[in-house]
Amino acid sequence: MQRSPLVVFTALLTTLVALNIASAESTAEDHIKYRQALMESMAGHIEVLSYMAFNKIEKNEFYQSHADALASATAELEFLFPEGSGQGETEALPAIWENPDDFNTARLNAEQAFAALRDAVASGDSKAVVGAFAAAGKSCKGCHEDYREEHEH
Repeated sequence: MQRSPLVVFTALLTTLVALNIASAESTAEDHIKYRQALMESMAGHIEVLSYMAFNKIEKNEFYQSHADALASATAELEFLFPEGSGQGETEALPAIWENPDDFNTARLNAEQAFAALRDAVASGDSKAVVGAFAAAGKSCKGCHEDYREEHEH
């Protein structure tokens, strides 16, 4: 008896879903890779916004989406450093978990700075954008100096 392609596809899909559910537990390596991917995307959005902040490219309707993405990403930082995700190939320093209150303060500073950048971009005020961009950069630097291993750029 020949099975229809729909029956075969449904059986395959059901098996894949079952396997995915069975292996849904995150590992420290998963958290590290996710964190690194988010940080890399943030760097890209920051670079794009720098073109606007420093008048290298005329402002366009897409700048707001980059500012929104950065504000969302920094809000997500709260969940990017779970206990146990400091081992392996990561630049995250143990100070994150050794001084969680200090790290949380730095994280909140970044979240507020990028929310202010988002709002400045929405306002269209170029001076406000430059000031907010500088404050956001300072918040990144403050966190990276204390909580990220130094590396060459």
